[in-house]
Amino acid sequence: MKYFYLIPLFILSFQASTEEDRLNRESNDYKYTSLGVHFIEAEKSGFAINLSVDLPGSFYATLERKADGVDYKRESYDKVVDTIRLGAHMGVGDLIGSMSAGDVKLKIKNLFDVFAEVGIKTSDFDGERFNFEGNDSHASFVAGIRFGNSNSWEGKIFLDASKEAVIIDSGNPVCRALTCPPYDAQLSDDTDKKFGIGLLYNINKRSALFLEASSSQVLDSSFKIGYQLNL
Repeated sequence: MKYFYLIPLFILSFQASTEEDRLNRESNDYKYTSLGVHFIEAEKSGFAINLSVDLPGSFYATLERKADGVDYKRESYDKVVDTIRLGAHMGVGDLIGSMSAGDVKLKIKNLFDVFAEVGIKTSDFDGERFNFEGNDSHASFVAGIRFGNSNSWEGKIFLDASKEAVIIDSGNPVCRALTCPPYDAQLSDDTDKKFGIGLLYNINKRSALFLEASSSQVLDSSFKIGYQLNL
């Protein structure tokens, strides 16, 4: 992935932080209720808005709408992706508890949060000449860890697994006129596994900036920069 060169910068920024108690939070008080907007840079640029709501217990819900530019056979399309997922998070110490070997018993601290989300994703393509619509809802799964200090710098490593809607040449000579689309939109045959890393800086108790880079087996690798409002 072409953006993995950013990982050392992430690590250096992480280690350079000296503002551990600046916001008077617990170091692992990661926020799961927030509103975020971000810009996406891939083959063509895009934009997304997402909402996360903390629920009772260790659960939370996420909603996201993303619009990406797609250039196919000299026509520009807007790919709009809507996602809704239910998630759960837990500190690794709470998840594992303790470990023992003989007379030695070690209690695991909550050094990072483990999270997992599952839900539904839908995709539509809007173009100047043709629109693609259909039953393209499919499962979406995200899992990873959140680490760092919620008073300053936080990090995230994750896996995003779902099928992707793509435009393909239909191969139908009848549909090569201007009256019908010569292309079809369909789901990728295999699940696309995106591996990503993110960095978030808490400006204050309500505001944060974040960067995120991810690879893809079906689409182009992407880089995101955005703003998060903690609610």
